[in-house]
Amino acid sequence: MRIGIDVDSGERPFQELVSGALESSYQNQNISYFLIGKSDRIRDSFNDIESYSNVFLVDAKEFIQMDESPILALKKKRDATVLIGCRMLRNNTIDVFFSPGNTGATVAASVLTLGTINGIKKPSMAAFFPRIGGGETLILDIGANPETNEETLFHNAILGHAYYRVVWDKTEPTIGLLNMGAEIGKGSTNIKKAFNYLSGISSFIGNVEGYNVLNGSVDVVVCDGFTGNSILKFAEAMKELFSSTLKDVFSDKDKGKNKQNLLSYTFDALGIYKEKKRVITERITPKYFGAAPLLGVNGCVLVGHGMCSKRDLINSISLAYKLYKDKYMRKISLNVKNFLKK
Repeated sequence: MRIGIDVDSGERPFQELVSGALESSYQNQNISYFLIGKSDRIRDSFNDIESYSNVFLVDAKEFIQMDESPILALKKKRDATVLIGCRMLRNNTIDVFFSPGNTGATVAASVLTLGTINGIKKPSMAAFFPRIGGGETLILDIGANPETNEETLFHNAILGHAYYRVVWDKTEPTIGLLNMGAEIGKGSTNIKKAFNYLSGISSFIGNVEGYNVLNGSVDVVVCDGFTGNSILKFAEAMKELFSSTLKDVFSDKDKGKNKQNLLSYTFDALGIYKEKKRVITERITPKYFGAAPLLGVNGCVLVGHGMCSKRDLINSISLAYKLYKDKYMRKISLNVKNFLKK
Protein backbone atom coordinates (compact mmCIF):
# COMPACT_ATOMS: atom_id res chain seq x y z
CA MET A 1 0.00 0.00 0.00
CA ARG A 2 1.08 3.57 -0.72
CA ILE A 3 -0.25 6.27 1.58
CA GLY A 4 0.07 10.03 1.25
CA ILE A 5 0.08 11.93 4.56
CA ASP A 6 -0.53 15.67 4.82
CA VAL A 7 1.84 16.54 7.69
CA ASP A 8 1.42 20.32 7.59
CA SER A 9 -2.32 20.98 7.87
CA GLY A 10 -3.13 19.78 11.37
CA GLU A 11 -3.29 21.86 14.55
CA ARG A 12 -0.38 20.02 16.15
CA PRO A 13 3.29 20.58 15.18
CA PHE A 14 4.26 18.77 11.97
CA GLN A 15 6.98 16.91 13.91
CA GLU A 16 4.37 14.82 15.70
CA LEU A 17 2.81 13.54 12.49
CA VAL A 18 6.19 12.89 10.87
CA SER A 19 7.30 11.04 14.00
CA GLY A 20 4.14 8.90 13.89
CA ALA A 21 4.66 8.13 10.22
CA LEU A 22 8.26 7.09 10.80
CA GLU A 23 7.32 4.84 13.70
CA SER A 24 4.62 3.21 11.57
CA SER A 25 7.01 2.84 8.61
CA TYR A 26 9.50 0.99 10.78
CA GLN A 27 6.78 -1.49 11.78
CA ASN A 28 5.27 -1.82 8.27
CA GLN A 29 7.94 -2.26 5.66
CA ASN A 30 5.30 -3.27 3.10
CA ILE A 31 3.78 0.22 3.16
CA SER A 32 5.22 3.22 1.29
CA TYR A 33 4.81 6.58 3.06
CA PHE A 34 4.64 9.84 1.10
CA LEU A 35 4.93 12.77 3.50
CA ILE A 36 3.41 15.89 1.94
CA GLY A 37 4.68 19.16 3.39
CA LYS A 38 7.67 21.48 3.51
CA SER A 39 10.49 19.04 2.72
CA ASP A 40 13.35 21.25 3.90
CA ARG A 41 12.05 21.70 7.42
CA ILE A 42 11.18 18.00 7.65
CA ARG A 43 14.79 17.15 6.78
CA ASP A 44 16.07 19.72 9.28
CA SER A 45 14.00 18.18 12.08
CA PHE A 46 14.63 14.53 11.11
CA ASN A 47 18.23 14.21 9.96
CA ASP A 48 18.00 10.46 9.34
CA ILE A 49 14.76 10.52 7.35
CA GLU A 50 16.56 9.76 4.08
CA SER A 51 17.67 6.44 5.57
CA TYR A 52 14.08 5.13 5.64
CA SER A 53 13.72 3.08 2.47
CA ASN A 54 9.91 3.25 2.45
CA VAL A 55 9.50 6.96 3.29
CA PHE A 56 9.42 9.64 0.60
CA LEU A 57 9.08 13.43 0.85
CA VAL A 58 6.69 15.33 -1.40
CA ASP A 59 7.36 19.05 -1.27
CA ALA A 60 4.43 21.41 -0.73
CA LYS A 61 5.07 25.09 -0.11
CA GLU A 62 1.65 25.94 1.30
CA PHE A 63 -1.29 24.52 3.21
CA ILE A 64 -4.83 25.65 4.03
CA GLN A 65 -5.38 27.09 7.48
CA MET A 66 -8.25 25.88 9.68
CA ASP A 67 -10.02 29.25 9.56
CA GLU A 68 -9.73 29.80 5.80
CA SER A 69 -12.69 29.58 3.44
CA PRO A 70 -12.24 26.18 1.72
CA ILE A 71 -13.25 27.20 -1.81
CA LEU A 72 -11.41 30.53 -1.80
CA ALA A 73 -8.29 28.93 -0.34
CA LEU A 74 -8.29 26.13 -2.92
CA LYS A 75 -8.51 28.67 -5.74
CA LYS A 76 -5.67 30.72 -4.29
CA LYS A 77 -3.37 27.92 -3.15
CA ARG A 78 -3.16 25.61 -6.14
CA ASP A 79 -0.26 23.66 -4.65
CA ALA A 80 -1.58 23.25 -1.12
CA THR A 81 -0.89 19.93 0.59
CA VAL A 82 -4.50 18.75 0.30
CA LEU A 83 -4.64 19.38 -3.45
CA ILE A 84 -1.30 17.67 -4.01
CA GLY A 85 -2.50 14.64 -2.08
CA CYS A 86 -5.75 14.40 -4.04
CA ARG A 87 -3.89 14.72 -7.35
CA MET A 88 -1.52 11.95 -6.31
CA LEU A 89 -4.54 9.76 -5.53
CA ARG A 90 -6.18 10.58 -8.86
CA ASN A 91 -2.96 9.82 -10.74
CA ASN A 92 -2.55 6.51 -8.91
CA THR A 93 0.71 7.58 -7.27
CA ILE A 94 -0.79 6.64 -3.90
CA ASP A 95 -3.62 4.34 -2.80
CA VAL A 96 -4.83 6.31 0.25
CA PHE A 97 -4.64 9.98 1.22
CA PHE A 98 -4.80 11.17 4.84
CA SER A 99 -5.22 14.78 5.99
CA PRO A 100 -5.94 16.19 9.47
CA GLY A 101 -6.49 19.68 8.07
CA ASN A 102 -9.45 21.90 7.24
CA THR A 103 -12.32 19.44 6.75
CA GLY A 104 -14.17 21.65 4.28
CA ALA A 105 -11.04 22.03 2.17
CA THR A 106 -10.40 18.26 2.21
CA VAL A 107 -13.98 17.51 1.16
CA ALA A 108 -13.98 20.16 -1.57
CA ALA A 109 -10.54 19.16 -2.90
CA SER A 110 -11.57 15.50 -3.00
CA VAL A 111 -14.82 16.17 -4.86
CA LEU A 112 -13.23 18.60 -7.34
CA THR A 113 -10.16 16.43 -8.01
CA LEU A 114 -11.52 12.88 -7.72
CA GLY A 115 -15.22 13.26 -8.41
CA THR A 116 -17.89 11.15 -6.75
CA ILE A 117 -19.02 7.56 -7.28
CA ASN A 118 -21.70 7.33 -9.97
CA GLY A 119 -25.06 8.25 -8.48
CA ILE A 120 -23.68 9.91 -5.33
CA LYS A 121 -24.05 13.69 -5.31
CA LYS A 122 -22.41 14.53 -1.99
CA PRO A 123 -19.83 12.55 0.01
CA SER A 124 -20.22 11.72 3.67
CA MET A 125 -17.92 11.16 6.65
CA ALA A 126 -18.46 8.29 9.06
CA ALA A 127 -17.31 7.35 12.56
CA PHE A 128 -17.76 4.30 14.76
CA PHE A 129 -19.06 4.45 18.34
CA PRO A 130 -18.58 1.68 20.94
CA ARG A 131 -21.76 0.10 22.25
CA ILE A 132 -23.09 -2.00 25.09
CA GLY A 133 -22.42 -5.70 24.63
CA GLY A 134 -19.58 -5.28 22.16
CA GLY A 135 -19.36 -4.27 18.54
CA GLU A 136 -19.69 -0.75 17.21
CA THR A 137 -22.31 1.54 15.70
CA LEU A 138 -21.55 3.66 12.65
CA ILE A 139 -22.83 7.25 12.43
CA LEU A 140 -22.86 9.32 9.26
CA ASP A 141 -22.64 12.09 8.28
CA ILE A 142 -20.33 13.55 10.94
CA GLY A 143 -19.43 16.79 9.20
CA ALA A 144 -19.00 16.64 5.44
CA ASN A 145 -22.41 18.22 4.75
CA PRO A 146 -24.08 20.23 7.54
CA GLU A 147 -27.23 20.64 5.46
CA THR A 148 -28.79 17.72 3.58
CA ASN A 149 -31.96 16.75 1.77
CA GLU A 150 -33.78 13.43 1.72
CA GLU A 151 -31.77 12.13 -1.24
CA THR A 152 -28.47 12.84 0.47
CA LEU A 153 -29.64 11.04 3.62
CA PHE A 154 -30.60 8.06 1.43
CA HIS A 155 -27.13 8.09 -0.14
CA ASN A 156 -25.60 8.28 3.36
CA ALA A 157 -27.49 5.11 4.26
CA ILE A 158 -26.16 3.31 1.18
CA LEU A 159 -22.58 4.41 1.83
CA GLY A 160 -22.79 3.54 5.53
CA HIS A 161 -24.22 0.11 4.74
CA ALA A 162 -21.32 -0.61 2.39
CA TYR A 163 -18.66 0.69 4.76
CA TYR A 164 -20.02 -1.31 7.71
CA ARG A 165 -19.93 -4.48 5.62
CA VAL A 166 -16.25 -3.91 4.79
CA VAL A 167 -15.08 -3.13 8.33
CA TRP A 168 -17.25 -5.58 10.30
CA ASP A 169 -17.84 -8.21 7.61
CA LYS A 170 -21.59 -8.24 8.25
CA THR A 171 -23.75 -9.09 5.25
CA GLU A 172 -26.83 -7.03 6.17
CA PRO A 173 -26.09 -4.33 8.74
CA THR A 174 -29.24 -2.68 10.05
CA ILE A 175 -29.91 0.98 9.28
CA GLY A 176 -31.77 3.57 11.37
CA LEU A 177 -32.71 7.19 10.69
CA LEU A 178 -31.87 9.46 13.62
CA ASN A 179 -35.01 11.24 14.79
CA MET A 180 -36.63 12.76 17.88
CA GLY A 181 -38.77 9.66 18.32
CA ALA A 182 -39.14 6.15 16.94
CA GLU A 183 -42.73 6.62 15.79
CA ILE A 184 -43.48 6.97 12.08
CA GLY A 185 -44.41 10.53 11.16
CA LYS A 186 -42.11 12.26 13.64
CA GLY A 187 -39.45 14.79 12.74
CA SER A 188 -39.02 17.55 10.20
CA THR A 189 -40.40 17.48 6.68
CA ASN A 190 -36.96 16.54 5.41
CA ILE A 191 -36.70 13.60 7.83
CA LYS A 192 -40.18 12.35 6.91
CA LYS A 193 -39.24 12.38 3.22
CA ALA A 194 -35.97 10.61 4.00
CA PHE A 195 -37.90 7.95 5.92
CA ASN A 196 -39.84 7.13 2.75
CA TYR A 197 -36.60 6.91 0.75
CA LEU A 198 -34.92 4.61 3.28
CA SER A 199 -37.99 2.38 3.54
CA GLY A 200 -36.90 0.81 0.26
CA ILE A 201 -33.81 -0.68 1.95
CA SER A 202 -34.51 -4.16 3.31
CA SER A 203 -32.34 -3.71 6.42
CA PHE A 204 -33.89 -0.36 7.37
CA ILE A 205 -35.48 -0.65 10.83
CA GLY A 206 -37.08 2.82 10.96
CA ASN A 207 -36.46 5.85 13.15
CA VAL A 208 -33.96 5.60 15.98
CA GLU A 209 -33.06 7.91 18.86
CA GLY A 210 -29.79 8.96 20.44
CA TYR A 211 -29.67 6.12 22.95
CA ASN A 212 -29.89 3.55 20.15
CA VAL A 213 -26.38 4.55 19.09
CA LEU A 214 -24.95 2.96 22.23
CA ASN A 215 -27.36 0.13 23.09
CA GLY A 216 -26.53 -2.13 20.15
CA SER A 217 -29.99 -2.07 18.55
CA VAL A 218 -28.81 -0.68 15.20
CA ASP A 219 -25.60 -0.88 13.14
CA VAL A 220 -25.75 2.26 10.98
CA VAL A 221 -27.30 5.56 12.12
CA VAL A 222 -28.03 8.12 9.41
CA CYS A 223 -28.20 11.86 10.06
CA ASP A 224 -27.08 15.22 8.64
CA GLY A 225 -23.51 16.43 9.15
CA PHE A 226 -24.41 19.12 11.67
CA THR A 227 -26.14 16.64 13.98
CA GLY A 228 -23.51 13.94 13.52
CA ASN A 229 -20.63 16.30 14.24
CA SER A 230 -22.37 17.56 17.37
CA ILE A 231 -22.81 13.99 18.61
CA LEU A 232 -19.16 13.22 17.89
CA LYS A 233 -17.86 16.27 19.78
CA PHE A 234 -20.22 15.60 22.70
CA ALA A 235 -19.01 11.99 22.88
CA GLU A 236 -15.39 13.14 22.93
CA ALA A 237 -16.16 15.48 25.82
CA MET A 238 -18.05 12.76 27.71
CA LYS A 239 -15.08 10.46 27.40
CA GLU A 240 -12.88 13.11 29.03
CA LEU A 241 -15.48 13.70 31.75
CA PHE A 242 -15.73 9.98 32.47
CA SER A 243 -11.96 9.62 32.69
CA SER A 244 -11.65 12.67 34.95
CA THR A 245 -14.47 11.50 37.22
CA LEU A 246 -12.95 8.04 37.51
CA LYS A 247 -9.62 9.56 38.52
CA ASP A 248 -11.26 11.82 41.11
CA VAL A 249 -13.20 8.95 42.66
CA PHE A 250 -10.17 6.71 43.04
CA SER A 251 -7.89 9.50 44.23
CA ASP A 252 -10.48 10.30 46.91
CA LYS A 253 -9.53 13.99 46.79
CA ASP A 254 -12.62 15.12 48.69
CA LYS A 255 -11.72 13.19 51.83
CA GLY A 256 -9.20 15.81 52.96
CA LYS A 257 -5.61 16.64 52.12
CA ASN A 258 -4.07 14.73 55.00
CA LYS A 259 -6.29 11.72 55.01
CA GLN A 260 -6.43 9.11 52.27
CA ASN A 261 -9.07 6.44 52.05
CA LEU A 262 -7.57 2.98 52.68
CA LEU A 263 -9.27 1.48 49.65
CA SER A 264 -7.94 4.22 47.36
CA TYR A 265 -4.45 3.79 48.79
CA THR A 266 -4.58 0.04 48.25
CA PHE A 267 -5.82 0.44 44.66
CA ASP A 268 -3.03 2.90 43.90
CA ALA A 269 -0.37 0.72 45.53
CA LEU A 270 -1.40 -2.38 43.62
CA GLY A 271 -1.81 -0.52 40.35
CA ILE A 272 -5.46 -1.56 40.14
CA TYR A 273 -6.68 1.92 39.23
CA LYS A 274 -4.32 2.25 36.26
CA GLU A 275 -5.18 -1.23 35.02
CA LYS A 276 -8.93 -0.69 35.33
CA LYS A 277 -8.62 2.68 33.59
CA ARG A 278 -6.71 1.04 30.74
CA VAL A 279 -9.40 -1.66 30.34
CA ILE A 280 -12.23 0.87 30.45
CA THR A 281 -10.49 3.17 27.97
CA GLU A 282 -10.03 0.28 25.55
CA ARG A 283 -13.71 -0.66 25.90
CA ILE A 284 -14.97 2.84 25.08
CA THR A 285 -12.50 3.52 22.27
CA PRO A 286 -13.52 2.41 18.75
CA LYS A 287 -11.25 -0.10 17.06
CA TYR A 288 -10.36 2.30 14.26
CA PHE A 289 -10.04 5.78 15.73
CA GLY A 290 -8.10 8.79 14.49
CA ALA A 291 -9.70 9.27 11.08
CA ALA A 292 -13.02 9.16 9.27
CA PRO A 293 -13.28 7.97 5.67
CA LEU A 294 -14.77 10.38 3.15
CA LEU A 295 -17.34 8.01 1.68
CA GLY A 296 -18.64 8.54 -1.83
CA VAL A 297 -15.60 10.02 -3.60
CA ASN A 298 -13.60 8.16 -6.24
CA GLY A 299 -10.64 7.44 -4.03
CA CYS A 300 -9.78 6.42 -0.48
CA VAL A 301 -9.55 9.66 1.51
CA LEU A 302 -9.23 9.67 5.30
CA VAL A 303 -10.01 12.84 7.24
CA GLY A 304 -8.19 13.13 10.56
CA HIS A 305 -9.07 15.25 13.57
CA GLY A 306 -7.37 18.65 13.61
CA MET A 307 -5.66 17.69 16.87
CA CYS A 308 -4.54 14.37 15.42
CA SER A 309 -1.83 12.87 17.62
CA LYS A 310 0.96 10.45 16.82
CA ARG A 311 -1.17 7.58 18.15
CA ASP A 312 -4.16 8.73 16.10
CA LEU A 313 -2.08 8.74 12.93
CA ILE A 314 -0.64 5.28 13.54
CA ASN A 315 -4.14 3.90 14.08
CA SER A 316 -5.41 5.71 10.98
CA ILE A 317 -2.71 4.00 8.94
CA SER A 318 -3.98 0.65 10.27
CA LEU A 319 -7.47 1.55 9.04
CA ALA A 320 -6.06 2.63 5.69
CA TYR A 321 -4.29 -0.71 5.28
CA LYS A 322 -7.44 -2.66 6.14
CA LEU A 323 -9.48 -0.72 3.58
CA TYR A 324 -6.79 -1.22 0.97
CA LYS A 325 -6.41 -4.93 1.68
CA ASP A 326 -10.19 -5.50 1.66
CA LYS A 327 -10.63 -3.66 -1.67
CA TYR A 328 -12.87 -1.10 -0.03
CA MET A 329 -13.29 1.15 -3.09
CA ARG A 330 -14.42 -1.68 -5.34
CA LYS A 331 -16.87 -3.02 -2.75
CA ILE A 332 -18.42 0.33 -1.90
CA SER A 333 -18.83 1.21 -5.59
CA LEU A 334 -20.59 -2.10 -6.26
CA ASN A 335 -22.82 -1.62 -3.24
CA VAL A 336 -23.89 1.83 -4.44
CA LYS A 337 -24.49 0.55 -7.95
CA ASN A 338 -26.66 -2.33 -6.72
CA PHE A 339 -28.76 -0.11 -4.44
CA LEU A 340 -29.35 2.58 -7.04
CA LYS A 341 -30.49 0.00 -9.61
CA LYS A 342 -33.37 -1.09 -7.36
